[in-house]
Amino acid sequence: MFRPNRLKARIRAGQKSFGTWLQSASPAFAEMAAVAGFDFIIMDEEHGMGGLQHAVDMMRAAACTDATFIVRVPSSDPTYLRRLVDAGVEGLLVPMVETAEQASAIVEAVRFPPRGRRGNAFDITRSSSFGLVPDYYGRADDNLLIIVQIETALGVENARAIAEVDGVDVVFIGPTDLSGSLGMPGQTGAPEVNAAIEKATAATRAAGKPLATVPRIGRTANQLFDEGFLLVATGSEIYFYRLGITELMKEWRAYSAQQAAREAGKSAYGR
Repeated sequence: MFRPNRLKARIRAGQKSFGTWLQSASPAFAEMAAVAGFDFIIMDEEHGMGGLQHAVDMMRAAACTDATFIVRVPSSDPTYLRRLVDAGVEGLLVPMVETAEQASAIVEAVRFPPRGRRGNAFDITRSSSFGLVPDYYGRADDNLLIIVQIETALGVENARAIAEVDGVDVVFIGPTDLSGSLGMPGQTGAPEVNAAIEKATAATRAAGKPLATVPRIGRTANQLFDEGFLLVATGSEIYFYRLGITELMKEWRAYSAQQAAREAGKSAYGR
C-alpha cells in the first residue's frame, strides 16, 4: 500500500523519532507496536525469523496507524532489496555497509531509471497499491527511506564518504557489531567503542545526514536523543518477553523452593 512516508517527513523536519525492533515475524506484534504509538518499526530479517511474505503480512498489520515500517535486510543483495520495495516496504535498513561504493549500489538497486536500476512493473505491485497510484513512478524514489548501517571499523573510517552518497537518507550506528569489529565484543560502553562512534557520528554530521542508533551500555535512548541522534530503536518483542518470563520464572522457582521447604519440614515433624 502506497502512502507518504511519515518517518521521512519527520526526519526532514528534524523531529526525534522512537522505534522498536520485531524479530518474531508476528503480524500481531507489528500491530501492537503500531497501536502503542511507536514512530517506526524495524522488522529484523538479519537476525530474525521472517521472510518476504512475513514482511508483507506485518506491513499490513502495522498500516492501521501512521507507524513507518522498515525492514533490516539480511544483506545488500539487490534482488531481495527490489522484491521488498515492490512489496511496499517504506524503509530499508542495510547492515554492514563499509564503503561508499556499497552504499551507492544499494541506492541504485532500489531507484527507478534514470537514477537507478530498479525494474519497472509498478502497475501490478503492492508498492503502488497495485497500480492504483498512477503517479507512483515519479514519487517512489523520494518516498522510500534508505538507511545504511555502520558497524565495523572500516565503516567508521569511510563514514563520511558513505553518508555523502546521494540517496542515503540516514546513517545508523550499530554499537554491538562495532564493538566486535574492534576486538571488544559486547563492550559497547568501552572508551574505544565510544571513540569510534563519536568519529562516525562527527563524519556523518559533516556530510549533513541524520543519525540513528540503539541504546548501549552507558547510553539510554533519551541520552542518545539529547546527543543529537534523530532516530533511536529500543529492544525487540523477544527481548522484552525474555525479561518478563525471566522474572516470572524467578518468582515461580522461589515459590516452589518455599513450598518444598515447608513440605520437608512437615515430613520431619511428622517423624
